[in-house]
Amino acid sequence: MTVKRKLYGLAALGILIAAIVAAAAVYGVAAMSSASHSIFNNALLVNKNVSTLVVLFEQSRTFVRGVNANTSKDEIARADAAFNVIDQKLADTSIDVFRSITNEGVREAVTAFIAALDQSRRVATEIFESWKAGDAEKAARLYDEDGRNEAAMREALSTLTAFLDRLADQELSALEETQRTTTLVAIAVAAAVPFLIVIAFLVARQIATPIAALTFAARDVERRKFEPRSIEAVAGQRNELGSLARVFQKMAVDVQRREEELEGLVHERTRDLEAKNELLEKQHKRMETELDIARSLQGAMLPQRMPKHPSYSGRAIMRPARELGGDFYDFFVIGEDEIGLVIADVSGKGVPAAFFMAISRTVLQSSAREGRSAGDCLAETNSILCEQNPLDMFVTVFYGILNLRTGELSYANGGHNPPIIVRQSGEVAELPITGGIAMGIMPGFSYDQGSLTLEKGDTLFLYTDGISEAMDTEGREFTVDRLVASLSESHSQSLDIVVSNVTDAVSRFVGDAPQHDDITYLVVRYKGPPEPIELETIKRVEDAGSWVMKAV
Repeated sequence: MTVKRKLYGLAALGILIAAIVAAAAVYGVAAMSSASHSIFNNALLVNKNVSTLVVLFEQSRTFVRGVNANTSKDEIARADAAFNVIDQKLADTSIDVFRSITNEGVREAVTAFIAALDQSRRVATEIFESWKAGDAEKAARLYDEDGRNEAAMREALSTLTAFLDRLADQELSALEETQRTTTLVAIAVAAAVPFLIVIAFLVARQIATPIAALTFAARDVERRKFEPRSIEAVAGQRNELGSLARVFQKMAVDVQRREEELEGLVHERTRDLEAKNELLEKQHKRMETELDIARSLQGAMLPQRMPKHPSYSGRAIMRPARELGGDFYDFFVIGEDEIGLVIADVSGKGVPAAFFMAISRTVLQSSAREGRSAGDCLAETNSILCEQNPLDMFVTVFYGILNLRTGELSYANGGHNPPIIVRQSGEVAELPITGGIAMGIMPGFSYDQGSLTLEKGDTLFLYTDGISEAMDTEGREFTVDRLVASLSESHSQSLDIVVSNVTDAVSRFVGDAPQHDDITYLVVRYKGPPEPIELETIKRVEDAGSWVMKAV
């Protein structure tokens, strides 16, 4: 029998075994793929769509249950507006649920769930209409019906969950069947392998010597020591191995010649790559330089120090987590007797946050300088930011107006951490919360105001969540409690020491953990109303400065 026939016979046997194994593999993969596809579709439905509906439903319930007989009409109107926004999202998401379903069983279960949800939405809408019409008795009856509708909705949700559990059980059974089939195929292949090994050994004895010669020749080609005469004996055979050896001789000579040509090309390409790497390095350095300039410009945008004044003193720090940050602070004079204090945190980090930070600061300061109250200033700024927000970013803001004569601080909060006040007596507490959402999310919101009076020696500490949420190497946060503890003695310390104590406390807690968020805070101490002679002196200095600027 010729080598060709022997190889054909061995190949045919190998193909047969491979076909059996391949058929079993295809069967197993097809079964598992079908079951996995069913689980995927239903898991996607539950995790993405139904979960979203439940979350939105709970949010809408918050507004419905938050209205009672003591709620003012304005508060009812705001709650109704917020409820309508979420209710529209519920309607849109319900449509998305039906469009994504391909399994009829899932469709029936989801239809019952959404029908109960729609009934609850209708009753909630009627509740708001009753409150707006002043019909408290009807609203009370509708609350009872709303409770029954909510129970029906949750029962439908339980039914849907049970149906999906049954689908999972069916999938498990299919997978177990696939496993049994795969096991049988593996046993069959294991039984055929010894027989195949014996046949391969018998054939290999007759072709091993020529193959070994060709192998050594291939190694010589790799080492560039190949001599064509080293496989002359094999090349002289009148079979397929002889033909292979003759082809190999010609190919080896061509390979050696081409390797020499390739070496020349490699050296040339290496020089090109080195030149390109040098260019990339220059571009990288230029980018770093531009980022350094941008960081310097961003720092220059913020006031570096508070102007000297007999009624107050202050310190501020902004340490970005990246080259550019999204936090900012600000203070500016409003009229003759008031100053504005701002602390803010933009969503995200890097260049987009830096741009949005610059826009937010400019709009807020412009609105504040027009003499608006703190709440009206935030409302105006929020409306402008919503109109100029293509990336859907937002910013949390605390804005306070300090009257230097009376010490009264009026303020509004747009979703920001409440500042901490340290009284001269040593008492440390957070400012009362006024509510209000972050700016840039939705236009038309109003912001409530709060107020308190600072006594001589009281200190106000404004900060971003980069301090309270600073993490150590184990993922634990610094927290507001630790911040309050670090400020416990600040009433008897200078502002430089207060700033140093807070910075050191955060650094000790974080340790070697990387900074994951911008760290920014503004510290202001009220020194009491200025003496009349001091105000007159300050006014003369300001007038002289204005005259000099006009002369220049």
